[in-house]
Amino acid sequence: MITWNVLCARTDLAVTRRAEDHRCPREGQFSRWKGFVPHVKPLAACALLLFLAGCATAPPRQNMPDAVVVPPALPSAEVIVRVFPGESPPGAPQNQDGKALTLMQARRIALEKNPSFAEYAAHRAAANAEVLQALAYPNPDFEIGPELLPNLFLPIEPPAKRQTRAAAAEAAKPVVDRSEEQFRAALSADVAKAYWTVLHAERAVELAKEALHTEQEIEQVVGRRVDAGEVPEIDRIRAQVETLKASRTVQEQQRRNTSARVILNTLCGRSLPSDFTLADHLDQALGGADAEQARQIALAQHPALRRLDAVLKQKELAIAREQKALQPNLRLGIPLGLEVPARDRNKGGIAAAEAELQEVRAERARIQQEVERDVETGVQTYEGAREQRAAFEGGLRAAAAESLHIETTMYEEGEVDLLQLLDVRRTARQTEAEYLQALYDAQVARIELERAIGAGGLAE
Repeated sequence: MITWNVLCARTDLAVTRRAEDHRCPREGQFSRWKGFVPHVKPLAACALLLFLAGCATAPPRQNMPDAVVVPPALPSAEVIVRVFPGESPPGAPQNQDGKALTLMQARRIALEKNPSFAEYAAHRAAANAEVLQALAYPNPDFEIGPELLPNLFLPIEPPAKRQTRAAAAEAAKPVVDRSEEQFRAALSADVAKAYWTVLHAERAVELAKEALHTEQEIEQVVGRRVDAGEVPEIDRIRAQVETLKASRTVQEQQRRNTSARVILNTLCGRSLPSDFTLADHLDQALGGADAEQARQIALAQHPALRRLDAVLKQKELAIAREQKALQPNLRLGIPLGLEVPARDRNKGGIAAAEAELQEVRAERARIQQEVERDVETGVQTYEGAREQRAAFEGGLRAAAAESLHIETTMYEEGEVDLLQLLDVRRTARQTEAEYLQALYDAQVARIELERAIGAGGLAE
């Protein structure tokens, strides 16, 4: 910037005063104070302007720039009703004994207790501080020259320059809000997945204990037949090995259950009691998904897309801010000055802001394609998991259990050998394990589909 001074003859006056001071010290001192008198009125006028304008103060509320308007999103319950029309809308969390934790309660606790929300509160406070800083008036400059004459300069910004700077700063607050929505949706999905993982682990422990009990019963039957001389001693050893394997499986499943409970408690802000129990069940009914509704809702309100829309608005306002930065500031004082953008026209700042806008546009296009991909694959995975679950519930489990009962009876009567019994037992155990996995996969597929849609981002 180049400053054009209106009063440029002050240097000649100073040279004349120094010559007079050299002739007579007292006369020079008198002339110095005499020369200061004409500056009193301009300095008083500058001080009055400074008092009226204020320094680093915010304007009235009605003059604040408008906030970035973001269209509202659907609540989670409405999303569930539209995407899964065969299901009843989720109601209030209920359980029989009042102590067991439902999925809705776990999500609510996580949204209240998770410490990550304190970070977004800090980001929001920082965004508010940026707005205050953008609304601040420039500070005055005060100088005292060699002649002990005070100089006061008050920079005066053009209104449009200050307004665009404030609007660009104001646009950072919706970005923080949309980022928090994105985290809230991800946290809701993570809590649900951890919830079903705990239920799966608990049921796996129960199955492992049932298998251990069955192996112990088989070992007793084999022992009686060995003692009676009906089968060789090697059958006793085989039965003991199977019992040992089942015991190790119980211990492994218990460790997995403990880890799953720790993960769920951590997502809930470590606020759950150590002996918490869960009220929901893995085999609860799941309705079919409407793929077109899921795609439309995801494209309209996915938190990642909403955040990028807010960022786009922020970058557009940043370009306007850089363009308005060219407007010169008036330097009110003695001498009066004006900053003229003769050499630095802020081309670099404008080009950088435009490049950032193009980058965000490209990122949004990429994220939109990924959202569509995740919804499509999520629907396919969910429907496949439902079909797999239905296959087990169609009589496969009952047939495996009946076969094990028959083979055990036949072994006790000496009609089949131990190897055949163990093979049937292994098949029945694998059937139960795969059915449990099918239940878990269906619930996880459901949660991942909700994550792909972006449900759960609103603070409800």
